[in-house]
Amino acid sequence: MGLRLTQIVILLAIVSPRRMVPSRATVGRWVHQSAQQSSAILRVLDRACQRWVRVLCLDELFFHREPILMGVEPISLAWLAAQRGPGRSGESWSQVIAPWPHLEHVIADGGQGLERGVKLVNEARLEVQEPEAEAPALITMGLDVFHTQRELERVLQRLWKQVESQMETAAKADAKVEPAKRRGSDTRGLAGSAGRAWRQAERRFEEAVQAQAAVEQSQGALGWFNASGHLYTREPAQQALDEATKPLQGERWKKRNGC
Repeated sequence: MGLRLTQIVILLAIVSPRRMVPSRATVGRWVHQSAQQSSAILRVLDRACQRWVRVLCLDELFFHREPILMGVEPISLAWLAAQRGPGRSGESWSQVIAPWPHLEHVIADGGQGLERGVKLVNEARLEVQEPEAEAPALITMGLDVFHTQRELERVLQRLWKQVESQMETAAKADAKVEPAKRRGSDTRGLAGSAGRAWRQAERRFEEAVQAQAAVEQSQGALGWFNASGHLYTREPAQQALDEATKPLQGERWKKRNGC
């Protein structure tokens, strides 16, 4: 559960007689001894399960600003990798990813170091390819659900800000027409400019409305349950997501394919 030594002592004090509550130093020795014993077992288990791992969810935790590079298998929720630093560079991440020879897909937050780590491992797989052998499977990479939703919302917010900005521009262009009329000036140029500005505002508004609907539909596909209340499985969830994000085309939506 990630408890600190002091928290463990407090919990033991709640359930144990006072005279039996160990000191913080004693608990520290127990934890250290258990870690040494479990590490030997975990090394054996790691080697045994390596060939079964096809997908890993990768991210980093921080302890006193030092990164712990970690990997979790999404089906079993087993914590399979935990490397202390030395940083979050591609070289560090490649050390985490390389031991899994049959890894096919990585789910992550799109960090540059992690992306480079996947690239380095793929390059290493190609280098060790034997002549006349089939090309090795390269690792693909996608965003986790949280970061996918956040990226969709960020782009949508930018779209609505563009709508607001264009409507302000159109309103200002419109406001110049009436004073020009009162002065008896030719307003055809001003009116034409205002009309173009309003038409552009309408186009951006329609685009934002359509994007809003697609994002809301995609968020439903990223949830645990479908509209009928049944638990999503991977294939129908992916189909629903693909259908929902069809209108989201262009460079600004490139991260929508990360699931």
